[in-house]
Amino acid sequence: MYQEAWRLITQSRYITLISHVNPDGDALGSSLALYPILKEMGKKVTVVNVTTPLPIRYDFLPNFDRIKTALPSRVDLLISFDCGSFDRLGIEPVDVPLINIDHHITNTRYGTLNLIEEHLPSASSVVLKLLHENGVPLRRDVATCIYTALAEDTGFFSYENVTAHAFEIAAELIEAKADPVTVAKNLKERNSLAKLRLEALTIEKLQLIYHAMVGYAVLTLEDFAVTGALRSDSDACVDIIRSLATVEVAILLIEEHEGYKISLRSKGSIDVSQIAIAFGGGGHKRAAGFNTKSKNAQEIIDNIIEKAGI
Repeated sequence: MYQEAWRLITQSRYITLISHVNPDGDALGSSLALYPILKEMGKKVTVVNVTTPLPIRYDFLPNFDRIKTALPSRVDLLISFDCGSFDRLGIEPVDVPLINIDHHITNTRYGTLNLIEEHLPSASSVVLKLLHENGVPLRRDVATCIYTALAEDTGFFSYENVTAHAFEIAAELIEAKADPVTVAKNLKERNSLAKLRLEALTIEKLQLIYHAMVGYAVLTLEDFAVTGALRSDSDACVDIIRSLATVEVAILLIEEHEGYKISLRSKGSIDVSQIAIAFGGGGHKRAAGFNTKSKNAQEIIDNIIEKAGI
């Protein structure tokens, strides 16, 4: 299938690389990893993410400034990255072939070709496999993007998706001149004051139930306005809740103009991906999420707890 995907890439001229709305490092790193390779092949390549503004912490990634917010007028081939379902790309369907590159077990396999490797630690690892399977050598800018995506999606090698193979991948990328120190500094040591204020507010609003085994917080549109934080500044807030010693399940509700975005985390026996699937979302066993148009925060939390069987 990897050779088939490469044949499709080779036969296409106008290629769009697209990742999910509200992107993380894996989404952007994976898409930007392929960009210089396809450009070198003479392809007309566009990197797209519909989110505005994009999280500024990724601006050190090579070709970050090339990312567009809309599809170009001509597309022969779509390649999606780190996206479990088509609707999360934030675009209308396009009548062209689509290569779906991902590692989420809940992926709906919406592509013409689906390169889904649930056992790999990041979507960028699937990109690396695509390059390996087709004899494409690593270059520094590509290795930087893939390493950034790998490091962030493994929680800098602290999550359950970390295996010996994850470290082998990291070693290969470092050999290709990815700089782990630079990546870590850019992702961990450039917090805005607004982001820190939002994280402090999350702690202030934290509610603990079921003998402090479940922790949840609700961040409203007003909270973002008061702190000056961007939507992307909330990415670590649910992990702050999970970090509490007693918490087994962490729930974060982020208010949107229509409903809420819900992030779920666990560190015990509860598979939050199954909870997310029940509400039309997806993700991993320990990290998942979904969106709802409901504006009743307490009802959402009650329904999540009921599904969790706590």
